Amino acid sequence: MKHILNMMILLLFFVNCKGGGGKEGSNPEIKPSSLPNPLGSYLWHLEDIDGAYVNNKTPDQGKNINLHNVHSTSTGEGVMVVISDSRIELTHPDLKENANTTLSKDYRKSPPYFGTPSSSDNTDGHGTAVASLSLSKKDDGYGGYGVAPDANLIGYNYVVSDQSLSKTLDQASLSGHEGVFNFSYGYSNCMIHSGEETDYASHLRNSAISHNHVYVTAAGNDFTDYLESCNGDPDTPYLGNANFDQVKTFPYLIVVGATNAEGTSADYSTPGSNVWVSAPGGDRDIGIMVADPVGCTKGFSVGSTFSFDKNHSTLNPSCSYYSSAAGTSFASPIVTGAVAILKSVNPSLSWRDIKHILADTAVKVHPTASSTSHPQGRNLPGHTYQQGWVTNGASYHFHPWYGFGQINLAQAVSLASNPDFDLHELKTTEKMDGGFLYSSGNLNLNIPDNTSLGVSSTVNVSGHNLFIEHVMVVVNITHTYSSDIGLELTSPSGTITKLMNINSSMLGENLTNTHFGANGFYGERSKGNWTLKVIDGRGEDVGVLQNWSITLIGNKGSTLPDSTPPAPVSNFSRSGGNLNWTASLSSDVARYEICIAPSVLSDGCGDGDWRPVLLAQSTLPLSHYVYKGQIASLVSGVNYNSKIRAVDTSENESSLQTLNWTQP
Repeated sequence: MKHILNMMILLLFFVNCKGGGGKEGSNPEIKPSSLPNPLGSYLWHLEDIDGAYVNNKTPDQGKNINLHNVHSTSTGEGVMVVISDSRIELTHPDLKENANTTLSKDYRKSPPYFGTPSSSDNTDGHGTAVASLSLSKKDDGYGGYGVAPDANLIGYNYVVSDQSLSKTLDQASLSGHEGVFNFSYGYSNCMIHSGEETDYASHLRNSAISHNHVYVTAAGNDFTDYLESCNGDPDTPYLGNANFDQVKTFPYLIVVGATNAEGTSADYSTPGSNVWVSAPGGDRDIGIMVADPVGCTKGFSVGSTFSFDKNHSTLNPSCSYYSSAAGTSFASPIVTGAVAILKSVNPSLSWRDIKHILADTAVKVHPTASSTSHPQGRNLPGHTYQQGWVTNGASYHFHPWYGFGQINLAQAVSLASNPDFDLHELKTTEKMDGGFLYSSGNLNLNIPDNTSLGVSSTVNVSGHNLFIEHVMVVVNITHTYSSDIGLELTSPSGTITKLMNINSSMLGENLTNTHFGANGFYGERSKGNWTLKVIDGRGEDVGVLQNWSITLIGNKGSTLPDSTPPAPVSNFSRSGGNLNWTASLSSDVARYEICIAPSVLSDGCGDGDWRPVLLAQSTLPLSHYVYKGQIASLVSGVNYNSKIRAVDTSENESSLQTLNWTQP
């Protein structure tokens, strides 16, 4: 059965057990084995194993992350990994050597929260299990080993706190260090969860750009589930979408789906156009081996009926390991460990580099996974419910179950060791105040009811010819039963991505400023017509497409055949509350880019700080600036530097014009 915590944010995991009691006590002493890793022969998720799993079932060969001989190159040494979860038993034999008790936190305490991430619930084994998959020590005579067995473990006990905004921001922070963060939690996707996505996404963006943090999160465990998780009808099933947890639509998180020991999508794994990659997460047939709080009255072993989990005399002393874990909660830390390995191999890698490496080296698992019909049979004639593998205009393969595919760690390490790519500067179509530059304007188009014809609207991206790294769409649709709605986005290259599937049975009316992240356009060029199609998949309730907007982040990549930069602007000046300039004399200018930063910041105008102005404009009202991706208001009396450049249709950049001024 599926276990969740009755909190605002729910743990995402699937375990074959039920809750139980028990009191906190000192851990029984566990003596190390004469074997380097007694459970090493059961780690099918890392590499091929000889023989069967502990339940006598045999995983398929080659359906793992291909750890191969990666540990001869790197074990993650020197990388700080934050597991933000629930209770984590840092004294567990598998974790204690890597645990950083100084930086670990318990958000049930008072600020600054430092302390061991413990809990009064002894049956809570989730955080310990998650941490072990990334960071269990290797060749120490205990249990198995993690993907990054020498990385530093920092445990945050966040999920069982009150999850205030300040704590939510703090658990995505690591003062003074670069960090790789694992978030194996999230909402049930039976409704749109907006929460504090604006503040949180802004924090993630700033932290990724300023501190080079990398964030990895679980997609969810509700491919299909019941509405009781959203206080709805317990007998009504719904179909999950990883986009419905709105924070996960932003590009600063690597969203991870789960596969099973046969190399296909686990039947619980939540799909979505925002999934980046997948990793083994196990299922009812063959689970994942994880560390469990020591003692047979603690952790997952309390409710297990499997003999291995119940104090096995040689392999599992004191019920300190659990063999039946399954869920995207456990796929996510496998990717987190992989990221730690990559950061150890090449510390200069940015969050964007990491995402690129994972996408470039991912394996197209289950290659025959084609389009599927509605799981409950609620299809429309002439309409494809769910896409299979799609090859986009840049030759990347994408599937909403797998993202770009299952991670291949050996190949990723090879690319990280000898990078042959250059992502160039991060560019965005966001305006200076964070608004979207490309919008449909007011449409108010009626959506045809119960037909695959739908209604379509096109937005022309005229001023950007970026190599795409992420696409985000924001829609406003009035509808009395938003579950009916399906959304499809078509790129200028002709690639179609389904953002939302019809007839999901999700709860709620209307889609109001609802975000959808789309990764399937990775590597395509952004310039041209983008078309959103809205479909109403069921009769009776009708809706209206009010408007929609699109934003893209990407890079200029290698320039097109035209490599001649445009002429710069002239007469760059400040007048009243505006910046003004005279247009470039070049005929192929597509837009202007402006950066404003306080003069005291020597590193202003870096990655993510430039904002576009469309060609028709020759003035910009002064109210905001962007530093390290963080939008801030101008302050009276502060000195500012401003820079402007012209960018042509081939993404060539002119020389800079600069201006210094003091805000009145």
